[in-house]
Amino acid sequence: MKDFLKFRDSKEFSFVYKMGKKWYCDGFIIFYLEDTEKKMAVVASKKVGKAVKRNRAKRILRALFFRFKDEIKEGKYILIAKSELTEISFFNLEKGLKRGFKKLECLKEFV
Repeated sequence: MKDFLKFRDSKEFSFVYKMGKKWYCDGFIIFYLEDTEKKMAVVASKKVGKAVKRNRAKRILRALFFRFKDEIKEGKYILIAKSELTEISFFNLEKGLKRGFKKLECLKEFV
């Protein structure tokens, strides 16, 4: 978590939403904007559920994201939870996130 900074204001969110690439996965949406700094945000709206369910969804997304933190390029990332996120297995979510990172071309090239 120390590697990635937090988003500071809604203007940053709006800029990433407007200018960044997005990918729809089962259970969540990924937004990516290539940048020199590393920033990350996780969002779960009230459509996901009550506070306990939203917090669980955000914890799951953070855990998934930080499994790939050494494999992804610098940039701004926003992960948005969908309502079915907590019903999908962690393994399937992990596969979906990796596929999303590949499609967004934000994985580092290892030689």
